[in-house]
Amino acid sequence: MRFLERNLWSSLLVLAVLAATLLAVALRLGGGMPALKPYLREGEPLRDWPLPDRLAGWFSTNALLAALPTNANVNPFFTLHFQPPGPPPTRRVELLYMGNYTSSRSNVFAYLQLGDKLLVLTNGAVVVADHAIQQITLKEVVLTNAAGVTNVLPFNVKKPLEVPAR
Repeated sequence: MRFLERNLWSSLLVLAVLAATLLAVALRLGGGMPALKPYLREGEPLRDWPLPDRLAGWFSTNALLAALPTNANVNPFFTLHFQPPGPPPTRRVELLYMGNYTSSRSNVFAYLQLGDKLLVLTNGAVVVADHAIQQITLKEVVLTNAAGVTNVLPFNVKKPLEVPAR
């Protein structure tokens, strides 16, 4: 705007363009409204659009049942990517505590039957997987695993044990 205040010729040019536009509007130069046909002529009936019988078919029971999704469709908003992994596979073993003996150096050994194998082990020895002997007494053997789960094997009683499958 400061440009128009400083330059007289620019101000006069803008004023002349505005005056010419005002004159054209006042004298209606440049045309008028186009001739439009009326939408409905006098006495012309209204058209049925959409046809009532066609519209009734859209909402029939068969059309609505056809629009329902079936269970066979795959949901695009469901993914198995974020599923947690399944539990680790395990196997079941049977342990039998069959007694103990003490060596001449005062080490206590336990007789354990693992399936068909006979094991002679002392405190701290690994029996199966990560289960190790914690304590050996006359009436029982106490086993613990890396997670801190304790299993007690009573004398002459078969005890099933879940261990990780490797």
